[in-house]
Amino acid sequence: MLDNQKVNYVCLSCEEEELIPLGVVQDFDRMDGGDPSVPPQFVCEHCGGGMYPEYYKGIRGQEYRISDILQTQKDRQGELP
Repeated sequence: MLDNQKVNYVCLSCEEEELIPLGVVQDFDRMDGGDPSVPPQFVCEHCGGGMYPEYYKGIRGQEYRISDILQTQKDRQGELP
C-alpha cells in the first residue's frame, strides 16, 4: 500500500515541488535521531534549497505542514527592523 503513496515536498527557495514516496520519507524519519520538530529533509534538485513537506505525519505522530513553516518565516520577516 505504501508503494503508491507519496509526500509532496516544496522547495522553500524556488517553490519547486517533488513527490517523494512515503516509504522513502518514513525510512529517513526512522534513521533521524535528531530534533523531532524537524521533518525528514531533502534538497531541491532544481536549486539546491531545502524542501519541506506540504503535509506529512511522522512515524512518531508529529505533523508537519508547509503552511506552518511559511507562516513562521512570514512572522520572522515582520520582526526585522
